[in-house]
Amino acid sequence: MSTAEPTDPQSVEELKRFTPLSDLSYDKLLEIVEKAQWLKAKKRSQLMDLGDTEDSSLFLLRGNVLMEAADGRQRVIKHTDTAARSPLSRLRPSRYRVSALTPVHYIKISNALLDELTDLEDSSEMISSHYLVEETSEGNADFSSQVVARIYEDLQKHVLRMLSWHPVALGVSRQILAQPKDVSAIAGWVLLDPVLALKFMKSAQFQHRPSGSVPNVASATSQMGSQKARKLAFMNLFRESRDPRTLALQEAFRNAWERSVSVAAVAKRLAEELGRKDPAEAELAGLLHNIGETTIISYAYSYYREVSVQELHNCTLMFGKETGRMVLSHWNIHHSLAQNICDATEWLHDHGRREPDLSDIVIAARACIQISRKDESNPPPPLPQIPALKRLRLDTPNSILATELRAFADSYLEETKLKLGIE
Repeated sequence: MSTAEPTDPQSVEELKRFTPLSDLSYDKLLEIVEKAQWLKAKKRSQLMDLGDTEDSSLFLLRGNVLMEAADGRQRVIKHTDTAARSPLSRLRPSRYRVSALTPVHYIKISNALLDELTDLEDSSEMISSHYLVEETSEGNADFSSQVVARIYEDLQKHVLRMLSWHPVALGVSRQILAQPKDVSAIAGWVLLDPVLALKFMKSAQFQHRPSGSVPNVASATSQMGSQKARKLAFMNLFRESRDPRTLALQEAFRNAWERSVSVAAVAKRLAEELGRKDPAEAELAGLLHNIGETTIISYAYSYYREVSVQELHNCTLMFGKETGRMVLSHWNIHHSLAQNICDATEWLHDHGRREPDLSDIVIAARACIQISRKDESNPPPPLPQIPALKRLRLDTPNSILATELRAFADSYLEETKLKLGIE
């Protein structure tokens, strides 16, 4: 339940916080002050529901809100966040449910009034690219916003194009095509290409189990059979694999793949040492931990201009997790596995329980690979600050994270590259 509250002398200054209202003249801001609704809502109140058609925009002044999409995605937005400088939702019908996590103060402004007082270019900038990715205006947005918006749009149309790095797709496909009937051997080779692995799971569940989700690659391969599995690997090689000529994208594909298979191997090794029932689950979670990054790189390949290393880095750092979540959700990957994969993208994720879970194992594997590769793109905080490492007792300099596992990871990657004929 929202109630109106009187305006005060600070109202015009409040409006200047928001994009693009900060560029409006004092008279235009004053008109918005007079015509807008200045509201407050109690904790757990609903500000907007899914499918809401009221043609207005909400701007968060104070407090925290929860954004919930129809597919289950959630994000908390605080009034101090960069995302709060834009409307909480503007497309109609609304694709989000907006609820108050704390008492909140917000402004409701008619979209007709906003369009009248702002020019076309400024209006396009109002659309948030920090979370509501499908509401991005492609003509005026930056690389990150355009790419993530296109990914969302293609997911909705069921035409997402996720590319394998060609040298990997080639090596894996050669091995699979040499296995006419051995589905177990095929599944083993598929696990060396994260993109192909995810496509196997998607293909199996949508064609054979439309109401469920396939738990792993071995199950997917078994359900499809060797003939269909070989065909899918062949099509992935010739239709959806690329070997970019630009150095930035070539290195991006290589680095993403190397981290993927290395984290998978270390996660499986850790799970085995912990005596977990299914080390293969940890391997799969590790393999897919950066699938959001791989998807973004795939779309950068067909972007209308050459993308800089910094642009690509900024995009994957900001949107990698949410992109991965979208892909895993839309492709019906088992919820528990998908949630652990997404949780593992956060160094400081803490589920609060004493026993380590799958996300802890993948976080530890990520830390091992980051240290081993001296990768500064998304460095972990000091090891003692990472809850997963504390839980696994890997937060000290002399732990196996700094010795045996790092040596194992380096050796495994070299052996894998040799198997696939990658220099």
